[in-house]
Amino acid sequence: MRDELNAQTITLSQAIEKVMSNFEEINAYFISKIAEQIKKIGELKPTDVNRIILMTEWGADINDINRRLADATQTSIQQLMVVYQKVLDDTYSDPRFAQALQHTQLTPRDVARLNQYAQAQSRQTAEQIVNLSNTTAVQQQYRDAVDKAVLAVSSGLTDYKSATRDIIHNLGYNGMQVQYESGYHRRLDTALRQNIVDGTNQLAQQASDMMGEALGYDAYEISAHAMSAPDHEPVQGRVFLKAEFEKLQSGLAFTDIDGRQYEPIKRPIGEWNCKHFAMSFSTQYSKRKWTNEQLDDFAKQNEEGCDIDGKHYTKYGASQLMRELETEIRREKDAAVAAQKAGDDTLRKQCQERINALTAKYHSIAKQAGLRPKPDRLRVEGFRAVKLN
Repeated sequence: MRDELNAQTITLSQAIEKVMSNFEEINAYFISKIAEQIKKIGELKPTDVNRIILMTEWGADINDINRRLADATQTSIQQLMVVYQKVLDDTYSDPRFAQALQHTQLTPRDVARLNQYAQAQSRQTAEQIVNLSNTTAVQQQYRDAVDKAVLAVSSGLTDYKSATRDIIHNLGYNGMQVQYESGYHRRLDTALRQNIVDGTNQLAQQASDMMGEALGYDAYEISAHAMSAPDHEPVQGRVFLKAEFEKLQSGLAFTDIDGRQYEPIKRPIGEWNCKHFAMSFSTQYSKRKWTNEQLDDFAKQNEEGCDIDGKHYTKYGASQLMRELETEIRREKDAAVAAQKAGDDTLRKQCQERINALTAKYHSIAKQAGLRPKPDRLRVEGFRAVKLN
């Protein structure tokens, strides 16, 4: 597993990535073990396929994978408190609280409430991580893939690799899967990241609310960033009295402290994959983080965007295309790892062709939109590129 986290020397996003790296490692191990087993089966003659022996090997592999998954889960739970402590530290040090804290100090009871909430949020997220890990379909995925491989050998197919190519590609592309009661499947890493990010956002929002309540704050300032989603761009960086903010969150028309009026917004701040959150604000003590000119500049740069395949995209829209491509590239790299472990050079080259095409498109969009590529988001444990003729 990765090195210990230190809340004093790491950013929040880096802390979350450290937690996620635990599961990236186990996902790579999971893919490799099944692919290696498929390769081993392909080297057998139809008369040599002994299900009893294979089932013994399956059981050992599945137990090993489950043990590693449990270890990754426990390590991640321990690291969560570092992530959440970082959220609290960032809240305590936010400049919007600085002047008020010179006049009114938080009581020991207020500090205790914040710490207790952080611990409770950590436990809740930890329980969600455990639940997701426990519903990961390790055994079912393993057995389904290997059963199909055994059938291919038993049937006496002359081209075993062609017969198992889709199995291996799907194994890498889909990775470890969470199986929900509804029957819906989702990649474990995707589900975990969403839970951890949601828990972090909830803590940041609640910590700000509790600080504001303790200090008698009467408003909220919406966070702001470049390339905002279009529905929230008009309100980011603006300040709203608490009553008006509640209208915003409830889908009603609302007004900011400068008298600007806004039509109802369907998506609440901080929900439905929103990256904004509302920081407690005092109309007496706080100073806005962003000026109107800065916010207008954000909007102008976002709208400039670029044209891609004959269609105009804002910078936000282009960035979303890049996120989709990053996911697709990582999945194809996972599939290439599976192909390498299974000894299928043809599939590995097919994956590499898709990786090259996707990567070229990714960098083209980044260049056209004036966005910085993020190489870290393209990396996959165990992947090695292969040269194409």
